[in-house]
Amino acid sequence: MYARNPGGGMNHDDGLGAALRALPAATPPLDLWPDLARRLQTRRRRAWRRAWPAALAASLLLGLVWSHTALHETTADRADAAPTSATAERVASASEIDGLRARSRDLEGWLGALSAQSPQDGRTIMAAAEVEDLVSFVDLQLSAARNDPEALPLWRQRVALLEDLAVIRSGPQTLVAGTTHDSAFPPASL
Repeated sequence: MYARNPGGGMNHDDGLGAALRALPAATPPLDLWPDLARRLQTRRRRAWRRAWPAALAASLLLGLVWSHTALHETTADRADAAPTSATAERVASASEIDGLRARSRDLEGWLGALSAQSPQDGRTIMAAAEVEDLVSFVDLQLSAARNDPEALPLWRQRVALLEDLAVIRSGPQTLVAGTTHDSAFPPASL
């Protein structure tokens, strides 16, 4: 147990009270809100900088899906409307598809010959990755195409994307570094 004060009250020490009164007044803490607001604003800006490439890629993919859907509906409508012109269209599209396949092979060979050691900045690498993703998406659509008239616009789009990729990969750094392939740049009609 504890010992009781026989005096019955608190110990009145005037020296302690005087010492406490002599202490300087406590300053209130600084207002932290301006610093917190500044940090939150910086994080929002950083988050937007990280999110816009994903938003751009998503919008491009959405546009491709929408165009493929519209193309499929248009092709189905044309097949029902004019069966006699479908044969002529298939022959013309088959020969054009053969040319586009050859062009695609040439571009892929040229892109494969570019040195992976060539200096590139982050934006160039990011742009090339996005175009490569779009080429993969078009390849997926090509694998689902049922006939030549349906595949023709996809082959055109694939060749155009490969040409864009060739331009991206053969930027000024690649040309300065001298890492282009022995064949003439740009390949064919790039």
